[in-house]
Amino acid sequence: MHDTFGSGVCLTTRASETCTTLIGSLYRHADQRPGEEAVGELGGVCCTYRELAELITDRSRTLTENLEAGSVIVAALPSGVEYVAWFCAAIASGMRFLPMHAQIAEPEALAVSARAGAIAAVVGPGLEAGALNGLKNLYRMGGEPERQRRCSERLVPTHAAVMLGGVVLGSSGTTGLPKLALREGQSLDADAAGVVAGLGLTSNDRVLAATPLSHSYGVDLLVATLTVGAALRVATQFDTDAVAHELDSGITVLPGVPFIFEALARCERKRRGSLRLAISAGSALPERVRRSFTAAWGVDVGQLYGATELGTVAIDSPHMEGFDPASVGKPLAGVSARVIDVGDGRRELGVGEEGQLAVRAASMLSRYLDGDVPLVDGHLLTGDLARIGADGRITITGRLKLLIDVGAYKVNPLEVESMLSTHPGVSECVVVPVAASETVQRLRAVVASRDGEPRPTADGLRRFLRERLSPIKIPRIIEFVSALPKSPTGKVLRDRV
Repeated sequence: MHDTFGSGVCLTTRASETCTTLIGSLYRHADQRPGEEAVGELGGVCCTYRELAELITDRSRTLTENLEAGSVIVAALPSGVEYVAWFCAAIASGMRFLPMHAQIAEPEALAVSARAGAIAAVVGPGLEAGALNGLKNLYRMGGEPERQRRCSERLVPTHAAVMLGGVVLGSSGTTGLPKLALREGQSLDADAAGVVAGLGLTSNDRVLAATPLSHSYGVDLLVATLTVGAALRVATQFDTDAVAHELDSGITVLPGVPFIFEALARCERKRRGSLRLAISAGSALPERVRRSFTAAWGVDVGQLYGATELGTVAIDSPHMEGFDPASVGKPLAGVSARVIDVGDGRRELGVGEEGQLAVRAASMLSRYLDGDVPLVDGHLLTGDLARIGADGRITITGRLKLLIDVGAYKVNPLEVESMLSTHPGVSECVVVPVAASETVQRLRAVVASRDGEPRPTADGLRRFLRERLSPIKIPRIIEFVSALPKSPTGKVLRDRV
């Protein structure tokens, strides 16, 4: 038996049943709820599930006519409808989709492409025509996404080898040069299931993606939202007023990072609308920011924990019993988390003890394309310091490689930053090591002052910290800047301060 559809491509029913849950669900939504919104850009184009399926079918045909299954495709596209269409088309066609930030520098794009063995590219307006020289240019974005002709027959994916499809994501590189993590179809499906359950997503939700879809967090949101059949509203670039306006227009779930919640807490438009859930990820949400956002919008903020290599593995929603805003929650169903001794990776620590977090999950990577995966008993060594309470909740306490050796004592800079951030005159800060000699390090704090508050002095901040921290944790150097350098997802770039 065959299904025949308007593009002229045929696929056996048996082959269509091998689709990932993401792709199978998406085409089912297109068949059963064709007019429901799938993806929309803030202030721009939007498309229904039927229209999205048509775009995916067309892009899948382009891929399968030009590439072998398993090929790596570079995508330097802005977040939006076209990005989603190419992402899903790559998965449906058995390809490996390597997203890059739309404004990536050309030398970096070339270097990453070479490391991944990419042979084709789909690019937006940010790169010049010759930027990815040597790669087959399958698509160059220009203007509004084209609308393919409508098909009266049922749409189904166009390639049988779909389980080979996946996404290749660059790690943060905190512990060295960034690596390229391959997460295949089954990993993405497990990721989607975990996020859907953890956030309580339904087809009635409207999810606002205010962070780039090219990052791991964006991938998690994309696959979960489309799998469950909800609407994904995408900010092509972050704008506080535009996001605030969107919250007035039916958004029910706001995933973000700390700087987004801080910006929204300070904006004038503060009507909650239909918002039922706000969730933060990427780095610890300062308690002051959480309280300010909740006071302004009437919605508390939960925490989500994940990694490029793992997808989302823990969520603590304000709607969950025992919610603790300082925690990232309990491991999601099917996720195993343990804390191990930093000095002895074979020794698992007990309740409440601090060590390195190790995680095993169905959503984790298959492998790195360019390195070995650090596993202990099948658990990925995350590089994060954490403790697990008696109730099973995980609290992230720092980053292993961020520990600063100060006179034979190891200082967690996140602890110092957290305390500095409670000072009323401090907007944001970062603590990094500075060499006092070839063998001695000291602490250096870089501080951005809070608007509307008296600017603190270095001596004043040291007095403030001495009342709260041991002397070894007091920065010797305190400098002031207008703002800290950040990545597109809001993470402070420690190596640039």
